[in-house]
Amino acid sequence: MNTQTGALLHQAHMTTIEALQSLEEFLGANRKPPQVDDLVARRMKQLSRTLRSEVESHFGFEENHLFKAFVEQGETGIVTMLTHEHRSILPLAIQVADLALAAAEGGSFSESAWTEFKDAGSELIEREIFHIQKEEMGLIAAISALIDPEADQELADIYRREVG
Repeated sequence: MNTQTGALLHQAHMTTIEALQSLEEFLGANRKPPQVDDLVARRMKQLSRTLRSEVESHFGFEENHLFKAFVEQGETGIVTMLTHEHRSILPLAIQVADLALAAAEGGSFSESAWTEFKDAGSELIEREIFHIQKEEMGLIAAISALIDPEADQELADIYRREVG
């Protein structure tokens, strides 16, 4: 059974994967700090917005609402694993988002900022893609098994209000 909550999480995951793929292409195409022209600045601002939405709003929804429903059903294993991953991804995503925004606003990457951006960005891509795969295979399927239609509607409404 498909759920509204699962569909919303899936769509957010696809948006994040698209942003991470774009980041991976950008990192691969630039060995040295790239020029931050208008196009690159727009891409960096968009990356920053997407990452912040994913790690702050999306993770917050899962931890504050969805995971509570899972714990009530006795499903603590998946909650513990995903929450632990959130704790490792969150600072990395914020770091990449902040560096991207600083480059966009400042008009350039310094050598050190570029190295930091590349290193953190590469690690983020790896961790976040793996995390999304786990959520797509485990969490979204578990929603339809554990959450009844009324709770699904309520969770979907909360997600739309809090995440967008």
